[in-house]
Amino acid sequence: MEITEKVVGIVRDEATVTSYTFSAHPNAELRFGEFVVAQNREGEWVIGNIRKLENINWLLSGGKSTYHALQLDLEQYGDSIEANEELIATVRILGKIRINGENVEVLPNRVPIPNGRKVYRLSDEVLKAIYNPGIGYIEIGNLLLRESVPIYLNADELVSRHFAVLAVTGAGKSNAVAVMISQIVEKLRGTVVVLDPHGDYIKLKLPNTGKEYVNIIEAKIRPEEMDSEELADLIEVAKNATIQREFLAKAWETVKHEYSSMGGREIIEKLMETINDWIRSKEARYWDGAKQSYLTEELKSERVDTLRGVVLRIRRFLRNYGALLTSEDLISRIEPGKANVIDLGPLDERQMKVVVGKLLQAVFEARVDYEKARKKLERIKEDLRIVRTSRLEEEMRELEKTMRDVEAKSKALAEPILLIVEEAHIFAPREEHNDTVRILGRIAREGRKFGVGLGIVSQRPNKLNEDVLSQTNTKIILRIVNPKDQDYVLRASEQLSSDLLSDIASLGKGEAVIVGQAIALPALVKIHNFKSMGGDYGGEDIGVVSRWLKRAEDEEKERKIQQMYEDEGIEYDL
Repeated sequence: MEITEKVVGIVRDEATVTSYTFSAHPNAELRFGEFVVAQNREGEWVIGNIRKLENINWLLSGGKSTYHALQLDLEQYGDSIEANEELIATVRILGKIRINGENVEVLPNRVPIPNGRKVYRLSDEVLKAIYNPGIGYIEIGNLLLRESVPIYLNADELVSRHFAVLAVTGAGKSNAVAVMISQIVEKLRGTVVVLDPHGDYIKLKLPNTGKEYVNIIEAKIRPEEMDSEELADLIEVAKNATIQREFLAKAWETVKHEYSSMGGREIIEKLMETINDWIRSKEARYWDGAKQSYLTEELKSERVDTLRGVVLRIRRFLRNYGALLTSEDLISRIEPGKANVIDLGPLDERQMKVVVGKLLQAVFEARVDYEKARKKLERIKEDLRIVRTSRLEEEMRELEKTMRDVEAKSKALAEPILLIVEEAHIFAPREEHNDTVRILGRIAREGRKFGVGLGIVSQRPNKLNEDVLSQTNTKIILRIVNPKDQDYVLRASEQLSSDLLSDIASLGKGEAVIVGQAIALPALVKIHNFKSMGGDYGGEDIGVVSRWLKRAEDEEKERKIQQMYEDEGIEYDL
C-alpha cells in the first residue's frame, strides 16, 4: 500500500507529539484541512491535517508598515519579491498509522517529528483504508478535499451511542438525515422512526426503493394514556388555575374508572358529560382511587362557575382538535425495516410535547421489557439444559408471553430501533424538566443497553438540553455561525476540539465536520445530495420571489388580454 504521494514540505521549528510546522514546497498546492504524512523520530509514519496556512514574504516582513515603505521595497527588489515568498503550514497530528493488509489503524503518536523531515501528501489509498466501510457501515459523503475518498459511518456506533445533526437553517440538516435514513433502511433494513414537527419528511422517497419502505403516520392524541395534569395542559387549563385542575382531576379519574375500555374522542366527550352532570345537580360524585370508593361534594355557585370554565375549554379543544383524538396506539403502526415518519405537523407545540413524550415512553418501555425478557430467557434455557424444574418452566412461559405481548403491539419493537427527533430543542429544551426531557435523557443514557438509538437534529444547539446533547457520541455539525451555539456545542462534545470548531462557521451548504465514535477520524465531509441520489423529501423553503414574480406575470397576461379586447371594442369581463 502506497502511503505517500508527492513531497509538500520540510519540517521546521518546534515540534511536539501533537503538532508541527513545515515550510511548503514552492509548487505544492496546499489547502486548509489537507491530510499530510511525515516520519517521527522512530521512523513511524504519522498523519495529520493542515490547520493553519500562513503566507510570508521575508523581504517585506522587516517591520515596515507603511504603504510608501512597501512600495519602495517593491521597486527596489522587483522580481526577487516572489522568490522570497514562503508558505508555512501548521499540522495537527492525528496519530501514527499501522498497516495490516488492506486495513489501516490510527494509533496515538508518542514521538515528535524531527526538523528536516520531508512532509508528503497522504495517499488516497491510505485514506480509503482508514475510512474503510467494513460490515455494517453506511456511506454519508466524501472527504471535502478528496472527492475520491468516500466517508462511511459505523452504524452500530451511530445508533447505539447516539448522534446529533446540528446546523443553522438551510445548511443541509434534513438532507444529511435523509441520506442516513436511506442507507440504514435500504442497505441495512433497519427500523427508523422520525419525529417530524414541520413536515420535512412527509414526501420522503428513498433513492432505490421509492416509498416501498416509507411509512407515514399521522400523529394523533390518545387521551386515555394521560394523567389529569397532562390533560389539563392539553386543553389549556392554566397552571395557576388550581380549582379547575382539581375538579378536572376528580372527573378524569372517575371517567377512567367507570369507562376503562373507552378511549379517543369518546372518553373526552364522556368527561364533558360527567362535568355537565355535576353542574346540573350542583353535586360532584367522583371516584377516589386512594380510598377505592365514591365521594360526594356539594358545589356552591362559584364552584359551578369554575366547572363551566372547564367545560368551555373541553368544548373548544374538541372543536379545534377533536379530529386528532384516537384510541389507537401509535406504536402499533410502526413497521419494521422502514422509515416511519410521525407527522406532528397538525399539532401545536404543547400537544407535540405530550404526544412525543408518550410515544417515546411507550417505545422505550416496550424495548426494555422485551430485551430483559429475552436475556433472562436465554439464561433460563441454559439452566433447563442442566436441570428441569416446574418453577423455571413457568418463568420461561411468563417471559415468552412478555415477548409475545410486545410483538403484538408492534413487531418493530422486537428488534433495535432508531428514533430521530427533528427540532429537538422543542422537545428537550435547555433548563426545562418536563416528561419529554426526562424520557429523552433516559434514552440517551440507557438506550444502548436495550437497542434504542437516538438521533437529535437541531438548528439551535444552544437551546438544547445539555444532558441529552452530551450523550450523543457522534456529531455531524454543518454550518453554525452563532458564537453561543458554537461554544455550547464545544462544551457538550468531548471529541470536538476548538480548532475544528473554527471550521464550522466557514462550511458551505451540505458540508459538515463529523466527529465521534462512528467515524474513524474527525473529517470535513461533503454530504451526498439526497435528491441527486434519486431520493426526495419535503421541507423546502417557500420560493418567495418566484411566487411574487409568477403573480406579476399572471397580472401582466391579464392586462394584455384586457387591452386586446378593449382595442377590438369588446367588453372584457374579469
